[in-house]
Amino acid sequence: MASFQELSDMTAIKAEDILATLQSLELIQYRKGQHVICADPKVLDRHLKAAGRGGLEVDVTKLIWTPYKEQN
Repeated sequence: MASFQELSDMTAIKAEDILATLQSLELIQYRKGQHVICADPKVLDRHLKAAGRGGLEVDVTKLIWTPYKEQN
């Protein structure tokens, strides 16, 4: 099981942002003194339906990703 800090290290997304996003999507619960990702199929289906189909096509060869690095 990965911690939020480990997820942050792997994705270069701040741990606070990961937690806030999961909370806003109702994909996290607080159990036994810690936050636990809980992907209820009903909640996931609701998010997938809300996202709908289609969208913009992205040329992944044009994406340039530079991970965030915190200044000390």
